[in-house]
Amino acid sequence: MLRKTYWYSMGWVYLIVTYPMLWLVRFYGRIGSIDKKENLADKMSSRICRVLFYLSGSKITISGLENVPEEGAVLFVSNHQGHFDGLVIHGFIDKPKGFVSIVEASKAPVISTWMREMNSVFMDRKDLRQSLSCINESIQLLQKGHSMVVFPEGKLSASAVPNEFNRGWLKLATRSGVPIVPVSIDGTYKAFGKNGEWVKPAHVKCVVSKPIYISAIKKTDENAFVNNLKTIIMKHVSGSGFEITNQSGEVEENPLEKLN
Repeated sequence: MLRKTYWYSMGWVYLIVTYPMLWLVRFYGRIGSIDKKENLADKMSSRICRVLFYLSGSKITISGLENVPEEGAVLFVSNHQGHFDGLVIHGFIDKPKGFVSIVEASKAPVISTWMREMNSVFMDRKDLRQSLSCINESIQLLQKGHSMVVFPEGKLSASAVPNEFNRGWLKLATRSGVPIVPVSIDGTYKAFGKNGEWVKPAHVKCVVSKPIYISAIKKTDENAFVNNLKTIIMKHVSGSGFEITNQSGEVEENPLEKLN
């Protein structure tokens, strides 16, 4: 209870303290200084993510950052264990990005405002027309060179075992032509309750795998591609049931790399 009270109170204090920077981001947008707007929005929102993560008392081990292409947009695709997944991906992977998020996230005060300034989109899964509009908007952002993050599960698993990976998000990659960068997150469900009912210190691990290019999708059917991608992501997650090894006992290489 003390940890939860501390996290919420200090988190809100920090968000209030940084609010003037949000005004500055909006000011840059109004006067047409888009580069300054986007750079400041990325810098400040990333810092907020790191602060909120560390306020929980958690620590992180991240590897594979060298696999993130320095130039051009990418589509980050990650498993979705908990609410801290976004903090990890945006706070510790140094590349400007927005999120394809659920519409419920748009109701979070201050946080949702920062997400909008990061060029995130909020999808209402109950409204087909609105969902298609969000997909098209995300594709346009990717084509303009702005990276995006998508969670194929669509909702929190709140455990090491993932939900089913959906296929609808594939349009973001096939129609934009950007590479997919798989991200594996392990342990965020231990740090923050599904409904925010508790906050606990956890050791979170994050692995960024090698990018996959759209040629890999074209050389296999979509179901097979999504299943292979799920294996790539989940093999780095302890307790997921997807850890795979070859005959020598070593973790197998990316099964989609051969298709690039």
